[in-house]
Amino acid sequence: MMIKRLFLTAVFTASFTAQAFASTSCVAPGAWFDPNQKSNIPTAAMLSQLKNQDVIMLGETHDVADHHRWQMQTIAQLYAQRSDMVLGFESFPRRLQPILDKWVAGDLSEDEFIKQSEWNTVWKYDPKLYLPLFHFARINHVPMVALNVDKSLTNKISKLGWTAIAQSERLGLGNPKPPSQDYLDMLGEIYALHSEDKNIKTKDDPHFTNFVDVQVTWDRAMAEAMANKSQGKQMVAIVGRGHLENGYGVPHQLTDLGVTKFSVLIPWDTERPCDDLNANIATAVFGLKSIERAKAAPKPRLGIMIETAKAGGVHISNVVKTSVAEASGLLKDDVITFAAGQHMRTAGDLVKTIQAMVPGTWLPLIVKRGAQTVDIVARFPHKAKKPNHP
Repeated sequence: MMIKRLFLTAVFTASFTAQAFASTSCVAPGAWFDPNQKSNIPTAAMLSQLKNQDVIMLGETHDVADHHRWQMQTIAQLYAQRSDMVLGFESFPRRLQPILDKWVAGDLSEDEFIKQSEWNTVWKYDPKLYLPLFHFARINHVPMVALNVDKSLTNKISKLGWTAIAQSERLGLGNPKPPSQDYLDMLGEIYALHSEDKNIKTKDDPHFTNFVDVQVTWDRAMAEAMANKSQGKQMVAIVGRGHLENGYGVPHQLTDLGVTKFSVLIPWDTERPCDDLNANIATAVFGLKSIERAKAAPKPRLGIMIETAKAGGVHISNVVKTSVAEASGLLKDDVITFAAGQHMRTAGDLVKTIQAMVPGTWLPLIVKRGAQTVDIVARFPHKAKKPNHP
């Protein structure tokens, strides 16, 4: 038995070492790499190639700090050769553009900016990851552009599909170019991971078309904002790499809009499989030596989809099955008015309250249910599960 264990350990160690070597050999840390030509690019040559581009998209995995550090470095290099820069962000819907303008003008503190931009309800990732980018824009007076659309639109599309949305409710968006079959296949794989019926085929699922419509709406919205704001300036956009890689998402829509001078740049982590590095994945990739992302202990989650109610409070638009919320008796269309004795005026108030909870604690809630007021206690388990839901 001991010999078998030693053998297996040796095999796994050898396999891991081989994979790590293969991954590291894809793209050298600290170097630019052209996946089409399969060769390194000197930094000076890379920047020269980018100088005359109208749109430059910098991909990211949202919660990886090194991706944002690489973005900051690249933005500074680009700004040094072209100061007519505009910074676009997937993280903000267009309705928040006045808040971005106030931040760049120096009229808001950090705390005021995070609060007024509804960061904790709209984007939710740690703002510390993005603040260096925001400060760069502010101190250099580089305009920041909100690229995204509001969830009110994508929620409707998720329920009804794009074609059912009235022209007056499309927030000025044009009709997206239909996605390629390869993009549909990729989205199908993602959708299948989150589907309750693991055996269903996406083509047979009536909700899959709406799911695709939502993704393509995001792609189109960001592409249109990039195209409109790049007139006479260089748009540098901060976007999740899933919207950029292989030319599927935003690049596909930019081409449809007649924008041809654009580049897609993505960070390449050492543990990413070399098989992913195909010729079309991006214009260029930058090698990053992997540093394991910070793994905070999973925080308690209610398992609800929320939005600020028009009359105040937090409206529950959906309750996730087998969640704490369902177990505690919360229902769709309930409005949470108080949590932990504090008045909940916005969805952000509730998010902050829940984030302050620890596993094993109870959260008292006061809920409006129609004409009734209901007291509910949400009991968080002692060990928080890694969430599959918000």
